[in-house]
Amino acid sequence: MIRYIPIAIVSEQYKWMANFWAYCQKKAYGQNAIPNSLVAIVNQNTYNSNVYNSVDWELLGLPYYMSPPIWNYVNSKNDLCVVINVVSALKPLLKNFDDNDTLVLCDMDMVLLKPYNGILPDDNTIICYDGYEDWHMFIANKEKQNYNKIVPYLKHQDQGYMNGGFVPIFIKAKLLKKIIDELIATAEEIVESEEDPPWKWWSCMTALSIVCHNNKIKMVGQDNTYIPNFNEYNQDKHYFAHYSVDPIFNKRTFPNHKIDEYPNNSFYNVIKEWIVR
Repeated sequence: MIRYIPIAIVSEQYKWMANFWAYCQKKAYGQNAIPNSLVAIVNQNTYNSNVYNSVDWELLGLPYYMSPPIWNYVNSKNDLCVVINVVSALKPLLKNFDDNDTLVLCDMDMVLLKPYNGILPDDNTIICYDGYEDWHMFIANKEKQNYNKIVPYLKHQDQGYMNGGFVPIFIKAKLLKKIIDELIATAEEIVESEEDPPWKWWSCMTALSIVCHNNKIKMVGQDNTYIPNFNEYNQDKHYFAHYSVDPIFNKRTFPNHKIDEYPNNSFYNVIKEWIVR
């Protein structure tokens, strides 16, 4: 079974983002969205921020889980560790999934545009969107400009396992159970390194490629995600929309938008449907 799991923190912004995510899941899957969706809400963000035991979010009947924060799993007190929550939030949940379930790890600002019927991972591969590699990662092989930054973490020199990809990540539950602790530890190492803060912000992305490489897990890249302001929407290929850098549906200025000025495509049309609703 495919299980879609976005990761959230407790904030007013994430509250509406989660409602929008739930709307898209229900639009794509109807009532089947209830068993195949789970919103993991981290109960504490930065190290000294408040702890929340529950939320009053409208998730349209979809289940949620209050996950413990990254601080339960690392020694670091660096607030940049919050980016590791996209992995660590699943740690207490993994025991609830069948080993052969396919988990889809998502950011909260990433929504489904249509039911997924693309390729799925096997026991030793993951499927991920690999557009980040030639956007800002540049780590997939020795010729890339940031490869030298990850060399100290690599345990062998064989090539062809990592691709600089990240969310949405399709991974079998049994494989995530195997590597999740190593993912968390490697990302923490990067946060505690001497690299600049922007590189540390991508620590979890970098750690995924490193851990896949070290365990000889093949990362299979897919052009399955529309990122407004980065690539062009392809109705046939793109199952997801990731509005992280969208200047039109800008999550930092929403709801102060003029929706009649949104472009006419599947992503912006579903936003308008959701807002009007």
